[in-house]
Amino acid sequence: MTNQQIEDFANRGFFYAEEATPKSMVADLLAAVRRVKQKVRDKEVEIYTHRTDSEEPWAIRGLFAPEFEEPIFSEYLMCKEIRQTVHHFLGDQLKLGTVLIFTNPHDQDYGFGWHRDFGKLPRDADEEEELEILHRPQKSLKWHLALVDDACLQLVPGSHTRYRTDYEQECLRRTRNGDIPGQKTIYLTAGQTVFWHGYTIHRGVMKKDVERLTLAGSWAKYDETDESQEVDKRLRWMLAENVRPALPEAMKPLYDRWRSQQIDTERPGEDGTHG
Repeated sequence: MTNQQIEDFANRGFFYAEEATPKSMVADLLAAVRRVKQKVRDKEVEIYTHRTDSEEPWAIRGLFAPEFEEPIFSEYLMCKEIRQTVHHFLGDQLKLGTVLIFTNPHDQDYGFGWHRDFGKLPRDADEEEELEILHRPQKSLKWHLALVDDACLQLVPGSHTRYRTDYEQECLRRTRNGDIPGQKTIYLTAGQTVFWHGYTIHRGVMKKDVERLTLAGSWAKYDETDESQEVDKRLRWMLAENVRPALPEAMKPLYDRWRSQQIDTERPGEDGTHG
């Protein structure tokens, strides 16, 4: 980590990190992503896929699932190039994060509008409450690795530390797709990595005739005192009995930490432990 990268993340909400790309894996990751996308488009494998109204995939989850037969995604998440950056921001105590594919639908331009990655946190909070949320200690870190050139991510630099403007709130809650003054397109060449803060105001804009094959990854900070939460519906596939055995041995304790803090109301009484 350089001082400039640390400063950029604090002030702008993103930084480029050439050193975080495992160069020897890029070609194999691209090939694996193409195979996964084809399987999903053919509906040969369906774990959890975000699709357009016409059933075209634009985000593909479930990459650790053995049904895809692509262990390289687990290997990528565990690689030293990624983890050395993650450890700088989150420390050494981690729980399993995620990897998914962002891709372009083939039949239409597509975008999912301006938002912050607030999860279940309030999105209409007053200034005092929103600033309190924005300034909480960081508990996760996310990044994109472009496997082909990518100019789909747009964000508003510095918006991760301040209260939204009235116009930004209009874009966040109603118009969703209007341009915001000061927005920046994150240009990535194939093999380039950018880390960015999910609390920035951001959106994805994809073109049907411009290929997008980008891996979006994240790691999360582990604190054994954190309360268990209802599992995110997008991650419920990770509870399947065949997922943990398919993971690399070094990843299993990190999976167990994540699993121990998930509540699955579809399986009442389950305590999240492994025998």
